[in-house]
Amino acid sequence: MISMAERKPAASLGKRIEALALAPLLFVVTLGVGWLIWSVLEWRDGRTPSYRLLGLRAVRVSDERPIRLARSLARGALCCLLVIPTVAICCVIGICFVFGASPPDDLFNHPRTAPWDYLTATKVTDERTQPGSGGDFGHEILRPIDLSRATRPPGSQNGRVH
Repeated sequence: MISMAERKPAASLGKRIEALALAPLLFVVTLGVGWLIWSVLEWRDGRTPSYRLLGLRAVRVSDERPIRLARSLARGALCCLLVIPTVAICCVIGICFVFGASPPDDLFNHPRTAPWDYLTATKVTDERTQPGSGGDFGHEILRPIDLSRATRPPGSQNGRVH
């Protein structure tokens, strides 16, 4: 068993979405063949090409060792089967946000577990984030700007410069 100090933090939803968006781009750029070869080489480390570039890894929940071929194939098959219902549910929730529901503040930077990860006892870890920091690259963009903390230039009054 791995101690809490040695555990890698789970990847945030934002990081996982970045990896999902990067995968087809890498496939096109490498003309498909390069992507397939790269995928086979990365498979032993529990990665895909996009996971490699973003510092992510699929590991077993029990001991955080990289997943092997059988679990990887099961995870991939479940992902293919469950991605459409998962996206449909996310669209319904997104429509709720459009009509006025408030999304959680940490929607994109809080670690999430996909349904296929629950079913295969895996998780995606972010190896570039320190344990306990809970952030991912670029999550600042998704936060609303707090204008009450903005500094005013010297000699300004109520936001105007005289």
